[in-house]
Amino acid sequence: MSATTFTQFPRELRDMIWSAATAVQYQQYCTAPCVERRRQAFVGYDNLPHDTERQPLRVYVHDSNNRDKMRLSMNECQTLVNCLPMATVCSEARSHAANFCRAQVKVMDLFYAIDALDELSDIRDEILEHVFVQPTTVMVTNAKRKVDGPVGFESAELLVDVVNRIFGSCVERIILNSWFDSIDTLEQIHWPHTIQTRKLMRIQIDDMDPIFIHDPSHDHSTMFMTPERALHVKEELLYEDEYEMRQLSWHRLKFYEILDASTKKLPRLQSIELELHTYCWDEVLLTRIKATNKDGVLWVNWSDVHFGFNHDSVEVD
Repeated sequence: MSATTFTQFPRELRDMIWSAATAVQYQQYCTAPCVERRRQAFVGYDNLPHDTERQPLRVYVHDSNNRDKMRLSMNECQTLVNCLPMATVCSEARSHAANFCRAQVKVMDLFYAIDALDELSDIRDEILEHVFVQPTTVMVTNAKRKVDGPVGFESAELLVDVVNRIFGSCVERIILNSWFDSIDTLEQIHWPHTIQTRKLMRIQIDDMDPIFIHDPSHDHSTMFMTPERALHVKEELLYEDEYEMRQLSWHRLKFYEILDASTKKLPRLQSIELELHTYCWDEVLLTRIKATNKDGVLWVNWSDVHFGFNHDSVEVD
């Protein structure tokens, strides 16, 4: 079958052929991380074995020290297209290949770094329009160690602004992918607290002061926090593990900083998740939290919460 014949097929048929071909060609796990990320994108994350760790494609972005020139350093989605033999046949085939890859990629992993004070901005073109429009899920990686990722953002407002500039306003889900040490505080893991967040965290050290839900029909494992930062929870759930409930409340205060900043720039944001990897001695302990935004109220089901390690809210004075 010639390339010209293939490009004349309906899109649904072309996508079925692509999917079948890539599933056969890219079955084996790749040891090189960048190659494995491309393999998973080819195959489709939903087609991977259940026990395979999902590794999204990455987009590397650099910003000048005074934040006036954001540049695209590497786009692994573009690299994915370049790896397809069909993409080299003709411009039309390349366009179809690019469309197929965009449809496959449901999530991108953002690596955002700011130039050092003594570092000159490179000559790459400034980002003047959205790099992506398809992904509704964005993973944002930050870390203490350079090998794990960039240092992260100075505020929730900057995070939301960068996500909007790269991915547009249709993002529905943000995953905070963080790698830190056990001695690091939530302020170091996320970004400096707002005055409101710092005050509430200090108050909650001594008194959680929740509003108890007495409705017998309310799901025992479901709780929510209102825009006023009031925690609503079943009394028996709170006292099952009050310490971890306090940790969860602190993280949700940081989620609310994102939600407050996203009102205009990310109006479709429905979910904020945390995947916090904590280095503790010779282990890496994983904390997972998933919060859902419903009309400005952050809902969490206790089944979507797992603490691998509990961090302090702020550095001890």
